[in-house]
Amino acid sequence: MKIYLYFFSLLIVLILKGCTSNQKESSTLANDGYEIIATDSITVNNILASLFLFQNANENHLFFRDAAASKVYVFDQKGNPLHEWTKEGDVPGAFSMIVDNISLTTEGNIVVADKLFGLRVFSPNGDLVIQERVYQPQMSIHAGVDIFRKNQVIQKNGKTYLLHHLDLMDEVQEVGTEFFEKRRNLLMTDLESRETKKFISFPDGSKFLSGKAFPFEDFRPLFFYDEQEEKLYLIFQNEPILYTYSWKGEEPVLESSQGLDLEGFHENEGLEYAQVRYGILSANQLDIPFPSAIESLEKIGNMLLIHYKPGPSNSELSDWEKVNKNEADESLTKAVMEKAKERAVALIDGKVFHVSRPPMLYDSYRVIGNEIWWMKPGSKDKEDEDFTVFRGVVQPKNLP
Repeated sequence: MKIYLYFFSLLIVLILKGCTSNQKESSTLANDGYEIIATDSITVNNILASLFLFQNANENHLFFRDAAASKVYVFDQKGNPLHEWTKEGDVPGAFSMIVDNISLTTEGNIVVADKLFGLRVFSPNGDLVIQERVYQPQMSIHAGVDIFRKNQVIQKNGKTYLLHHLDLMDEVQEVGTEFFEKRRNLLMTDLESRETKKFISFPDGSKFLSGKAFPFEDFRPLFFYDEQEEKLYLIFQNEPILYTYSWKGEEPVLESSQGLDLEGFHENEGLEYAQVRYGILSANQLDIPFPSAIESLEKIGNMLLIHYKPGPSNSELSDWEKVNKNEADESLTKAVMEKAKERAVALIDGKVFHVSRPPMLYDSYRVIGNEIWWMKPGSKDKEDEDFTVFRGVVQPKNLP
């Protein structure tokens, strides 16, 4: 559990700097809220793993992986072990330890999107179904540890696709503002033909078209495609604007953009290119130590569920730095840690509602259908070998 506690502490303390907010049709935080409550739980026992993470579930199986060993575990819905396999080294289908959290096809196959090695699809017992090289070499990876969805398997026009994205900056310092004008933010891979295309440019009015330089974390996209509505919802990590696209034809068409008033969220204004040395791409390198970040975008019924990390205003930055360096007193530390807590909100009919959450390992969850799944926090004084996964729902607070 030591590695768990290290990452958990790091993610709470290291949270973001900001500047002015860029908002459109700003929503207001509503007084009434929602809460996530557990309806069931499943425990898997006798697990020996360094970084054991719940990944996904369907009507037959629960899927976990040891993120430190490229290892996948498959259980039945009662928590009984079915399969356990590793794909590392010089074997067909090998993948790295930094893969996205896994997705599932409608047939129950496991989709692994690896930023280093490429796309893999496996049967539950580990048989390799698809192996495709990486679309483009990556220069960065998702930081930290969580179980949020990073990509999405969708059905469209009778075909199965994987929606994902490039997690890199390309050569932005060399090409300047042309990079943002030409960039396409999502990838769509046909899981039968293996063909991949780029699509979705930055919408008009996005701060990323302002002519400034931004670290790659800022424009990492979060997205959800609703197959029934044929709508694509998109947010960039450091731009709290919800972009909604109609996707009835070949290409999504932007329908609307809505600025979100997220408490404690502060945007980076960007830097002049003359201020940025070539090869300096990350927020930490650009002296943006606590960037606010949207980490998850999901849709449950008519609700969009958004999870984010707040950050300090300019006036609060020095206090956050003191806490990060262990130079703050107990009172200031407590105040900053409270402000740094990750938050979830529900967007319903244009209004933003706070969503309370139970304790969750890595303060993250996975939305599967209309349910939310999360892991029980680990023990502080021992290495866990038994792990409990809760499943639950989002409901209005104070229901009888």
